[in-house]
Amino acid sequence: MLKLEKLEFKKNRLAVGSSVPEESRRRLLKGFFAAGALAGLAGYLYWPNRWQYIVIHHSAGNYGNIEFLQRVHRQRQAGDPIDAIPYHFIIGNGNGMRMGEVASDWRKEHNLWGAHVSSRNSYRNFLGLGICMIGNFEKYEVPSAQFESLINLCSRLMIDYNIPVENINGHGLVKNEMTLCPGKYFSVTKLREELSKRIDGQV
Repeated sequence: MLKLEKLEFKKNRLAVGSSVPEESRRRLLKGFFAAGALAGLAGYLYWPNRWQYIVIHHSAGNYGNIEFLQRVHRQRQAGDPIDAIPYHFIIGNGNGMRMGEVASDWRKEHNLWGAHVSSRNSYRNFLGLGICMIGNFEKYEVPSAQFESLINLCSRLMIDYNIPVENINGHGLVKNEMTLCPGKYFSVTKLREELSKRIDGQV
């Protein structure tokens, strides 16, 4: 039986600086998905359990939290109808959030699709959970405590959604994605090795 460390987990449901139209849009979307969940048992069971992939990102900046990434997302992807971070989870680096702290907002709460890979891989947005590590791993090594928190989170998600280790990848290693994310100092190979050990009960 896998024993996971207790994760520090925080939800932030309100985007700082949201205007009235954005709030109305959010309520409309919440109502839409709530109604959809009640439309049929099959849809109700499928929607929150459809996750097949995990995609790892870095923020490419040294500071980050839910509020900050919400503002950045509104600036960069103004057309996204979902006023939330583009990822399902973020993991802090001690600057804006505690080191290793896991946080999410209403995108994960309602199991909405992500906005963390390009339109060339829309299925990874719809079927893939996006995790963003705060920091720039093109320049710096991943802090061990932050990496351990990522292992704990991924382990939990793998068990909850029956996601195989080969379906966990870095953003830039997804076919047709043109990015260095999550950076040259982030090792997907090491992550997969540690997850395999954890899932197999070797540690």
